[in-house]
Amino acid sequence: MNFWRRWSKAWRLSRRRKRKGNREDLTSILEAAAIAETKGNTGKMRRFSHRLLRLEHYERAWKLCIHANRLEQQSRIPEWDGGDLAGRTIVIRPYVPKDRIGEELRLARFIAPVAERASCCIMLAEPRLVPLLRRSFTGVDVRPRGTHDAAVLAEADVAAHIETIAFHFAKNAAEMRRSFVPLRAHPTLIDLIRQRYKLRSNGPLIGISWGSSNKAKILPDLRSWAPLLGWTSATFVSLQYGDIERDLEVLQELAGGRVIYDAEIDQLVDLDGFAAQIAALDAIVSITNTTIDMAGMLGAPTLHVRGDRPFSIWPQSGQSPWYPEMMLLYKQQRPWSDVFAEAKASLEQMMSMETSRCPGESETDTSQPNWQRRTCGFSPADHNQQGSAQQRPRC
Repeated sequence: MNFWRRWSKAWRLSRRRKRKGNREDLTSILEAAAIAETKGNTGKMRRFSHRLLRLEHYERAWKLCIHANRLEQQSRIPEWDGGDLAGRTIVIRPYVPKDRIGEELRLARFIAPVAERASCCIMLAEPRLVPLLRRSFTGVDVRPRGTHDAAVLAEADVAAHIETIAFHFAKNAAEMRRSFVPLRAHPTLIDLIRQRYKLRSNGPLIGISWGSSNKAKILPDLRSWAPLLGWTSATFVSLQYGDIERDLEVLQELAGGRVIYDAEIDQLVDLDGFAAQIAALDAIVSITNTTIDMAGMLGAPTLHVRGDRPFSIWPQSGQSPWYPEMMLLYKQQRPWSDVFAEAKASLEQMMSMETSRCPGESETDTSQPNWQRRTCGFSPADHNQQGSAQQRPRC
């Protein structure tokens, strides 16, 4: 179920407005990508792949990534060609330039289809993601990369970059949307975090993240968040990493002191704790940063606030093709304050709509967020994984 489709018809209608400006010429991008590929310019190949992903030309985008991987990472282990994996061991080795956690989270969905087909699947992951991925894909041998990679590769019959798997399973928009496999945060930790936060709030818990280390991004100033933070029945939880002491002072002023900062969770170090923190909340509002990909991969209802300039993989309007519970909220040449007023209206409508409840559940039960409670014992992380690699023993 998609929460934005269920709760906001007005939102859907508004997203149909045609956006003017910032149109991208597909033909020019394809031609420039071919030139970069001919010259072996891997940096440009990756940049053009992002632009093609944004335009939902997935097959060509993945091919560019695969070629760039081949040029930059030579290997004695053959790359998987999409063939039969029965009786074989495969190592998944993501290539993530500059240690981009968001990209590795976003592509983690492609672990599942290979793990279902191989006798043994080993995943080399960023060390901070190992606990989360092990819990989410219990039939996969997830190991931290960067320590014994050569020894791990020696165990395998074939290897595959994550983009290689994507090429075989997500060549078009429909396959891309079907590829989503949500991650599973630590259930006990989710409950403990939510219990702590609910001691300070009887209303919705809304996660917010407002900053990025990428100076190229056009971000709203903090005071533009005022219309959202003025939602008096909600309590806001900072999901922002880094030195934010001064930012918190401004946000606390705008929200009347209703911003929770949890010093027990370091979003840069403890990614498993960060996942549980997000999963304990009712909804997320964030600019483009790691919070977006973590929330998206957990299946949390998320408003993705963006400027109007095309950037990275994100399409220019509407629902995200990467995450079923995420809506893109663009500036559309409005004041940023209008964007956050729209975010507030959409969240209020979502929270006010009567939702069905599980048998025996009290209407006042807030021990779980609505988006998790509505499953009635069926975990969102079971989506696309029942009877799959989740149930297999590790290698």
